[in-house]
Amino acid sequence: MKEYSDGTNYLLRFDRGEEVITTLLRWARDRKPNGAFLTGLGAVENPHLGYFDAEKKGYIDKEFEGEFEIASLTGNLAWDDAGSGEGDVEPKDETEPQPIAHIHVTIAGPNFLAFGGHLYSAVVSGTVEIAVITFGSKLERKYKEELNLKLLD
Repeated sequence: MKEYSDGTNYLLRFDRGEEVITTLLRWARDRKPNGAFLTGLGAVENPHLGYFDAEKKGYIDKEFEGEFEIASLTGNLAWDDAGSGEGDVEPKDETEPQPIAHIHVTIAGPNFLAFGGHLYSAVVSGTVEIAVITFGSKLERKYKEELNLKLLD
């Protein structure tokens, strides 16, 4: 990943073969932004998306095979003080707050049909570019039992 910054906001360019969520969360643990708005585009392969079913209080997820353009990517970065961030693949100190990336995407394949949902994972097939617009105050997520979700608090 390559990072461009004006000292406050960032443009992240992900390279072929990098996993988007894992790389983004690793970057957030290193840079420790208070919180951020995310927007981006790019090309990925084998994306794994989710759709939240409010009645079931859980996600329906689907893995897509092949290469897809990201027609739209939007989301945010926040912190989970409970130390149980999402998308982690490496050991961490459970007592420290962990970043949570809440990202939605619209993807389209060679047939130009679009699919969308919560982005769980995707591997960069060409490049992914994500603008990270940081906030001055800390964004945190707290678990809400009535929805079975961690919402901005």
